[in-house]
Amino acid sequence: MPLVRHALKTQKRWTAKDANLDLLTEKIESFFKSKGFKTKRNVSPQGYKISTVPKHVRDVKAGIKATILGRPHDFMVELSVGETSRFSTLLGLSTIPFGGGTLVLRGLKLQEALERLEKEFWVYVEEAIPYVTGSHSKGNVQSP
Repeated sequence: MPLVRHALKTQKRWTAKDANLDLLTEKIESFFKSKGFKTKRNVSPQGYKISTVPKHVRDVKAGIKATILGRPHDFMVELSVGETSRFSTLLGLSTIPFGGGTLVLRGLKLQEALERLEKEFWVYVEEAIPYVTGSHSKGNVQSP
């Protein structure tokens, strides 16, 4: 599926999958918990939202949200990251003459860590999709 990138959001869409979106939400929440995040899940008529409680990533707090929207046959997963790393980098760049280089470095390290987490997230979701679709979502096959 195509990956759509916005400033701080990425999203993928799946069609014709007959996915169990409750189970997919549980799996995504498990991904974040396995990375040491505390999570909060919200359910609405439009879909599901998993928010991580801001956690220090490379000494800077970063909040992350995963949203599952749509229906079992046509759904989208969106990952969005708080603006903390971008703000740190921009603030650092504007204060370099006054010793702000540390903020730039901190922001860049955070950005790198978040990009790595984003890649791991999408690999995890792609691997989870077969386990939440069709007959797999009815409990016939256990996920790894």
